[in-house]
Amino acid sequence: MSPCTPDFTRVAHTLGGIDCAHAPAFVHLRWPTSLTNGTMPVIESVTVIGAVVALVHAVLWWRRRRDPVNLGLWCATVVYVLLLEPPLYFPEKFGLQDRVGLIFVHNEFSVQFLYDRLPLYIAAFYPALTYPAYVLVQRTGLLDRRSPVAGAACVAVVFQCFYEVFDQLGPQLRWWAWDPRAPSNSPSLASVPLSSVVIFAAASPFGMALLTRLLLARRAARGPIPPLSAVLRVIGVGALTPVAMVVCALPFSVLSQWPGRFATGRAVSLWAVLAVFVLVAVLTVRRDLLDRTPRAPEPAGGFLGHYAAVAVGVFLLVMVVLWSVALPDFLAAADGRTSSGAPTGSLPYTVACALAGAGVLVLTWRHRRTGAVARLTEAGR
Repeated sequence: MSPCTPDFTRVAHTLGGIDCAHAPAFVHLRWPTSLTNGTMPVIESVTVIGAVVALVHAVLWWRRRRDPVNLGLWCATVVYVLLLEPPLYFPEKFGLQDRVGLIFVHNEFSVQFLYDRLPLYIAAFYPALTYPAYVLVQRTGLLDRRSPVAGAACVAVVFQCFYEVFDQLGPQLRWWAWDPRAPSNSPSLASVPLSSVVIFAAASPFGMALLTRLLLARRAARGPIPPLSAVLRVIGVGALTPVAMVVCALPFSVLSQWPGRFATGRAVSLWAVLAVFVLVAVLTVRRDLLDRTPRAPEPAGGFLGHYAAVAVGVFLLVMVVLWSVALPDFLAAADGRTSSGAPTGSLPYTVACALAGAGVLVLTWRHRRTGAVARLTEAGR
């Protein structure tokens, strides 16, 4: 793979330039103190530690509950990263240059792979956030009591709430730069393409959760999964998640064949996908809260029980701190650009997602408490 292309050089220039000609093909290490700004080691640490803690939780869940589904999900997110990311960094090598183009360029972080294209924190981000979003919904029992589609929609909405607080901030802090010339990057919400807001931040976790329920959870419910079958199913979840994303993006993709037309239609098609996920999730939660059917007792608390809420809560808190660092430049920005030329995200959408994320945590606690009260009442009869 050629380390440099004109598109990469052009977009990388907006980040201060990246010496792709001399970048190592496999891994490049830097001191955290040498990065562009002090927020970059912070987001690296949060995501990498988050991925490791998620793995610990998945392993303990498997060993103590004899349930391999969570560990399979964690591994599937890694498969997903390895399959999805290279075509995004080298679209010309996968025949995607004209149809997709170079979507974005990451800045230089402490640990980078593939000619400085893939930061370690991005590879860690998928398990660090997808996994606790899934477990947070799992702990309410929704994934077992409701259909796979309904449960996956809930996971997608939870992921959306927390991911967009990050997605709307990254360009301003120079964590990455979007390529405005890429066909798939229009239309946008402030500086963030709607394709990222909907396809990567909703359709992707939806597909991952749905396939996990269909390929792993249903099989595990029938008994132990043979090792080879488990490996193939995990690979299937990770490999088929992009297919689910393509299906969700189908209306947008069709309308994108006419770049100069149907701009409003492309935006509506993307927002409609997100609206469907939200509607299904809201109806699912409402139905479950009103359901007084006796339920099996939940596992004990401790690390297994409280991990998901703490993980997403810490992530949200860190993002609020990072947003407070960026807020002065955001408020002083003109025409969507800070004084240094960095593009700004949508603060109203960020606030809405942050409040919704906090609401999810409250609702999850209330959901579990309501279920516990119902079980105690049933036992008292």
